[in-house]
Amino acid sequence: MRKAMFTCALALTAVFGGTTVQAQEKTNFYPLVLLGERLEVCSSMAWQRCNDTDWIDRDAMRSDRYLNLSNVYLEPLLDIKNWGPLRSEVRDDVKEAIELLRNRVNQDVISERVFLEEFTRRATRYLYDQLSEADWNMIIDHLEMRVPTDVEFGVNLMATKEQVQLDFLRDIVSQAKQVSEGETPHVLVVTAAQRDSLDLVNYYLQTFAGAGADASWLPLDKAVLAAREDNACEVLDEYRPGEMGAYRRAAVHADLHVRQVAFCDAGDALTQIRNADAIYFADGNPDLLRPLLVTPFNEPNELAVGIAERIAEEQLIVAAAGMSANVMTSRAMVTGGSSAAALREGVHATRAPGLGCDKDDTCPRNLREDSATYHPMGGAGLFRFGTLDTNMGEQGNHGRLLRVAATNRVPLAVGIDAATALLVNLRSGDFKVTGERGVFFAAGAQQNELAVASTFHYLMAGSNGSFAGTDLTEVSFAEDAQVVQVEPTTNFISSRGLYDSLRLLCRDRETVEVKWQQFTMTLIGGEGTETALAGAECQVQNARIGMQYAPAERF
Repeated sequence: MRKAMFTCALALTAVFGGTTVQAQEKTNFYPLVLLGERLEVCSSMAWQRCNDTDWIDRDAMRSDRYLNLSNVYLEPLLDIKNWGPLRSEVRDDVKEAIELLRNRVNQDVISERVFLEEFTRRATRYLYDQLSEADWNMIIDHLEMRVPTDVEFGVNLMATKEQVQLDFLRDIVSQAKQVSEGETPHVLVVTAAQRDSLDLVNYYLQTFAGAGADASWLPLDKAVLAAREDNACEVLDEYRPGEMGAYRRAAVHADLHVRQVAFCDAGDALTQIRNADAIYFADGNPDLLRPLLVTPFNEPNELAVGIAERIAEEQLIVAAAGMSANVMTSRAMVTGGSSAAALREGVHATRAPGLGCDKDDTCPRNLREDSATYHPMGGAGLFRFGTLDTNMGEQGNHGRLLRVAATNRVPLAVGIDAATALLVNLRSGDFKVTGERGVFFAAGAQQNELAVASTFHYLMAGSNGSFAGTDLTEVSFAEDAQVVQVEPTTNFISSRGLYDSLRLLCRDRETVEVKWQQFTMTLIGGEGTETALAGAECQVQNARIGMQYAPAERF
């Protein structure tokens, strides 16, 4: 154990200190790419993201999940082991609802979209509202039919609506080209953060291939770890319900399951990492991804050390999207929850409860489905500068990020908006913001029972700077920015109300106070604060923010 810990420390020092490894100088090199949301381009399964859908061949391309409502699929779903003795009434209601739906559509096989539309109609809507997210996933998994081997996951980059998604894809591939020594860059795709780690494998492989890279899949996830530990790879599918919350994946994704079983038996993740120019961690659940990179003793494991060593040698790019980006930190790791819950009740050092956990009685004691959670010992350890969070403006995650930072005395916390990427050079600390929105930086967060406050900066895409100690230095504001095409709001708890209110600081207001339901936010500028407009958005440096839970009875 002492040798493993020493090796890990040496590798991370090489990354963070930047003095023990000599590498060829690269230009505009940022080996860590953090995306504020999932990477999603135009595909046959996500036609809403396409400008044009005429190219989709529904006979040759996978365009939907198909469910079978016959008893052959229904009976295993209704097994008492899936529901437990205390939920037999819910199980019976599910049986009745599916039989009613089957009679209504008068066919056994329907698409998942039609199933959802029918299930949420008046006659069965009451039941849908009683089901947790875990319940619904279990129902879909049991009814889902095998993905045919003669159809492909169609991807069309050129038809993608959102140009920013293509820009992020090209950012990752262009960084990887700097380490591939003139060869086509090889991207290793990791889907372990996703509940069904097999479902989108081919989508990501085709996406990166379309962007000019070779791509392969690392078939490692939490279920594989557990099956390996028990020397039971031959029954890998039996581990997925408990470890991943996924059912019958061997029947649905037969070919990928066979590959994963083979990897479970004899696969070598370190060899795949050594052969990669970039690793892409797909968006998902941080609690599923973290065990791949951290030991039960909260030390970066062999895999994390291998990644750190290759980054230290400037021979690897690491890209992580959405909540998987949170796992890259060495500081306290945000795992879920809402800002409202964080401000109201604080944050909890535990796994994130599932959505609707109150409906199936799986919420941990004293927690609700929106309780804000974190892991105090951090994640993979690559991003040493602070705690990370994503989807900031879109979900109003500033409150939970500030709470986690204050609770753990993290000097700096970094929150990345959707449609935005933060590119970081881990050796120099230099960073740049790309995309369409911005990045929120909170320094020195402090709190009491009902409030949290910090110094903060907000930089739009096109800005750059450097991490220095516990703050930023050499900041250059963006000169322009995309216009945000949404109505302004004062909702800073679950939407972009912070940024809409921030515009007032760029209009020479020194103090802005905003109320939303039972919460109050105060923004303070004044002496020492720098502001700059980028399009219609306000960028600031060295302003202050306070958020407070202020229920009416406390006024």
